Amino acid sequence: MYRVLIVDDEPWVAKGLIALIDWESLGYFVIGDVHDGIEAMEAIQEMNPDVVLSDVRMPGLNGIELMESIRHQGLHTKVILISGYAEFKYAQKAIQFGAFDYLLKQVNKNTLTETLLRLKNELENLHKGQREPDLHLEELFELLEPDNNIKISNFMIHRGMEFEFPHYRFISCLYPHSSSRDAVAEQAAQKGIHWVSFRTGQNKRSYLVNYDEQKNPVGLLDFISGSLAGAQYVGISSIGLYSTPIGKLYQESDIALSSSSFLQEKRIAEYKSTDHASALTKLVLKIELAIKGYKRDIIREGLDELCEECETRSMPIDQISAVYNQIVLFVYKYYGNSDLVQGLEYMTYSQIVRSCESVRQLFERIGVIFERQLDEEMQLSKETVKKIIDYIDSSYTEDISLSMLSRQFNVSLGYLSALIKKETGTNYSDYVVARRLSLAKELLSDSSLSIQEIVERVGYKDYFHFNKLFKKHFGLTPSQHRKR
Repeated sequence: MYRVLIVDDEPWVAKGLIALIDWESLGYFVIGDVHDGIEAMEAIQEMNPDVVLSDVRMPGLNGIELMESIRHQGLHTKVILISGYAEFKYAQKAIQFGAFDYLLKQVNKNTLTETLLRLKNELENLHKGQREPDLHLEELFELLEPDNNIKISNFMIHRGMEFEFPHYRFISCLYPHSSSRDAVAEQAAQKGIHWVSFRTGQNKRSYLVNYDEQKNPVGLLDFISGSLAGAQYVGISSIGLYSTPIGKLYQESDIALSSSSFLQEKRIAEYKSTDHASALTKLVLKIELAIKGYKRDIIREGLDELCEECETRSMPIDQISAVYNQIVLFVYKYYGNSDLVQGLEYMTYSQIVRSCESVRQLFERIGVIFERQLDEEMQLSKETVKKIIDYIDSSYTEDISLSMLSRQFNVSLGYLSALIKKETGTNYSDYVVARRLSLAKELLSDSSLSIQEIVERVGYKDYFHFNKLFKKHFGLTPSQHRKR
């Protein structure tokens, strides 16, 4: 049964549509009716219907705007628009935004039946090879957490899915633009392979793929080269079984994707558990001894060698993060009580991808603190310092890195970090995060805004990253906070 939401600003019209046909005999059931566009969007986000039957002329959001919002949210809800106005411009817009059909009032029973039968056929074809589970963003966030031990088998059984092949992989894709549609959803079913699609970011989709590695390894390659051809970067997990935790495979695909996009060496990366860090032990020890003795030339030489090793080995981003944090630990170990460490922080692999443009720029964060020309730079006027802080306060929802600020105000990265820490009491990234989350908390009181809209408004693209930050900062997820 496919779920249908009726939307019309006149309740009697909505009730009339419900009574017009035998929905269940056609393979549908009506989950409710709402009477304005804003209420409709909230209901769609909450109940995730397969089909929306909506009037065009409504208060709040009209039918066309409702469609735009559905597509912007990346939802796959099919929309049939109804209007009493036989004007071609409405039909044009309806088609432009992907309406399945456009019907005129008064809706004819036979016309509606014929439309629903055609739509049912399309939905069945769409669901033969893949399905997108009706998970809310918060549920998805919890499901794909790396610490979550929910097995693939439990997920599949709970969702009523029966995949026939023995092997599973997660594949995460980064697309060049925010896509309102799932590119794979438009593809026909592929023999020997099934998949479940998840929207895991504004420009990101992830797929739990089920296939047989021994009998049909080419099937996976065809899926990636064909169905995922539009992805800018692709990350592939290791092979999992029915008993593998689903969060583990997702994180592996995310690490592979992040490695591919960060290093920009190859479009497709497969997760490898090879331990590169242990091979760098001697080099890391050399850097530690140089830091201990404040030997700036050797520190710079060691960091340059480390960058080259990371790039030559194409080290996965999580291992680059581990090595970087080990060096940061040395700085705190020997200079923890000095001003030298101001602005230096430990970073997860996802933070590195968001804040750095290259491996070299990452390790430069450490090298630069040993090359500060403090006497010269301390001559910055109070007006310039105020200008820098004011700029941050007015631009914190934009994607501005510390290195961009450094170039804009012609101040070294290390000194700028120390300056911001001195003026705000915290480092740059924590200051920006606090400002963004504080704004998000205020916006959550506005029920007309969806959480995804708030995420984008405060400067984030990835709901999962935002959710983690919000929960860590306030002890509640955004949805839990809104319900208080």
